[in-house]
Amino acid sequence: MIYLGTSGWPRGEGWDGLSPRQRRRRYFELFNSVELIQTRRRVPDWDVVSRWRAYAPAGFVYSWVAPRYLSYRPDGDERRALRRFLRRHKRLDRARGGVRFALPRNADPAAFAEWLAMLAGLELPGDYAFELPAELAGLLEPYGWVAVNQPGTWQYQLDRPPLAGRNGYAYYSSLAAALGYQREVAPQRG
Repeated sequence: MIYLGTSGWPRGEGWDGLSPRQRRRRYFELFNSVELIQTRRRVPDWDVVSRWRAYAPAGFVYSWVAPRYLSYRPDGDERRALRRFLRRHKRLDRARGGVRFALPRNADPAAFAEWLAMLAGLELPGDYAFELPAELAGLLEPYGWVAVNQPGTWQYQLDRPPLAGRNGYAYYSSLAAALGYQREVAPQRG
């Protein structure tokens, strides 16, 4: 099954003049997922997460972007921050989608390998995908996690058709692109 939507809630493009409730309802009619990019700036409060969960119709999921303040180095502060973020994500329950982690280009491979072990040790399983240099992608394999936009893996932030027969998440940077490709993947959406 593929979850299809936009990276962030759409703006403009025919959505002007609609109330937040009308926008949300229209979006839920069109797509089965959204990537909430605001989670990159701030971990949402418990009540916000509960509202998102309550709003989601059956089969709809929210994916999150990991906070930008993560260092991808294993230490106590990082562990607490990661646990706090992932516990909030877990609270979405049936409406929980994936989490996209964006590794900085200058990440230390040894520290990142230890960080991945720390993440696994939190025992907060989820659909995790990583934006990272190609040479570090092999570090994900023992955990079953994937690098984004690589052959055979999740497709994030696309403006091209998603690859047929692939499971995962396809998020588009524009509403027009998402709507254009929605027809092609409708049978996969389930």
